Amino acid sequence: MKTTKFISLAVAALIIVACSSRKKTTSSTTTTNTPTTTPTSTVASGPVMVLKPNDGIYAPGDQELTAIQIEHKDATASQLKEGYELYVKTACVGCHEAKSIYKRPLERWKDIVDDMAQRAKITEIQKDAVYKYVLAIKATQPK
Repeated sequence: MKTTKFISLAVAALIIVACSSRKKTTSSTTTTNTPTTTPTSTVASGPVMVLKPNDGIYAPGDQELTAIQIEHKDATASQLKEGYELYVKTACVGCHEAKSIYKRPLERWKDIVDDMAQRAKITEIQKDAVYKYVLAIKATQPK
């Protein structure tokens, strides 16, 4: 009986020692003081495109601005940002899901925005911003 207890204790001790003394490997790495940044907001040179993974909404960036300026030379980064803000926070996403941008053909968006602007009670300037934002996103982002 004493032998069985002794063997059991010895096995338990070996297991504990084996579990707590795993071989740890170390490696030397050289670090630099280069800061890493992740774009999460707009910067002085213009907005940065940021994917909103939960809802599929993209913020406008330089790529979107370039795309919209092909057809609308007067478009600005601040106008696209305003369109994005309206689309996300007030006028559109409150009633429609974000992916509705991709479901509609490009040619229909002028009429859609005109119709919805009356219902959402947004100004002509805001309507133009939403319209240009939608066109810019359709031109540059995956569906």
